[in-house]
Amino acid sequence: MTLAPTMVQMTYTHLCAWRVIGGIGMPPDSNTVALAAGEGWSYSLISDVDTACAVTDRGAALGFLVLQGIFAPAKVGSLEERLAESIQDIQETRRKKTGSYPVLFFQASGPVDVTLNNATKQRDEFVLTFDAFDKAAIRQKFVQQHRAMQLALALASKMRVRFDEATAGTYCTNTDGQTVYSLTFSGGTADLIVASPLDPDAAKTVAQRFDSLSTGTDLDSAVRLYADMAIYGREPFRAFLSGWTALEILINKTFKEHEEHFFRSLDMPHQPEMSIKFLAGVRKTMEGKHGLVDRFTLVSSVLLPTQVAEAAEADLATFKRIKKLRDEIAHGSTIDEDGLPIDELSQLLLKYLAARTERVTSAVATPASST
Repeated sequence: MTLAPTMVQMTYTHLCAWRVIGGIGMPPDSNTVALAAGEGWSYSLISDVDTACAVTDRGAALGFLVLQGIFAPAKVGSLEERLAESIQDIQETRRKKTGSYPVLFFQASGPVDVTLNNATKQRDEFVLTFDAFDKAAIRQKFVQQHRAMQLALALASKMRVRFDEATAGTYCTNTDGQTVYSLTFSGGTADLIVASPLDPDAAKTVAQRFDSLSTGTDLDSAVRLYADMAIYGREPFRAFLSGWTALEILINKTFKEHEEHFFRSLDMPHQPEMSIKFLAGVRKTMEGKHGLVDRFTLVSSVLLPTQVAEAAEADLATFKRIKKLRDEIAHGSTIDEDGLPIDELSQLLLKYLAARTERVTSAVATPASST
């Protein structure tokens, strides 16, 4: 007898973990650093990913065994023995990938409708079913949030930081406390990695930056492009173009915000009306004519007003050098992908993103007093 599918509401748990490559290290004598949390979700920096992902590892192992015929007569050993062996293989493979790198760990939970059908298999500790809920939709809802956290964490370092997904999984819990797994089936340059332990005080700053970057800003595109640049294994050419485009967006947005403030600072107090007319004429004449280098110069002075002249000049020289290379690419010049200055670009982008984020955060924390 075929029974109709039954829909019930359960609680999902979604996990995702990335090894953090370069720039960030675990603080001494610390296995977990809390970074940010909200209703039903949290981010942390961890060193023991096996313990954090034990439940989803079992789900992944079940999926592998299903392909081998999990419910057919046992081939070698009991189901429990084969399951334990598969989990061990999953964890050993992941350990080879994560090594001694810190892991950015995300966990979220919430309600979800689950459809149980005739293919559902009951065990003492878990329930196994197929295509019971939309795991892709759950994963997708957090994508932009992940990008914001990766950037917020990267801003805690002056070095290039990249993220490589180590594991991800989603499962549900029913009213009896059982774990419900839904299976869905669908069809050479060496890097020198430099990292420093995350300063214990930096976790608070990471949380503040994440809050600023994840709430939807005019820099959403720059955040997305940085996340693309920071994917470990990304082709150098694509990483360079993503990073450059993110920097260009940052410069143009910041220039537009502060151009008015800059011209206001030039007002002549003894003839304010005439000063306004003159500066309005200058702005109209120059509208759209400020080159990207000019814009960067203004943005540098606005975002980093206390930076020493030598550092500002060094930033400008780096920017000009990277822009020249980008222009050569745009005009069809042949380039050596392995020689692209991605580390320099990443450091410059992170420096100015950090400065702008700090400026926005400070403005929110200390609003202008009323008169």
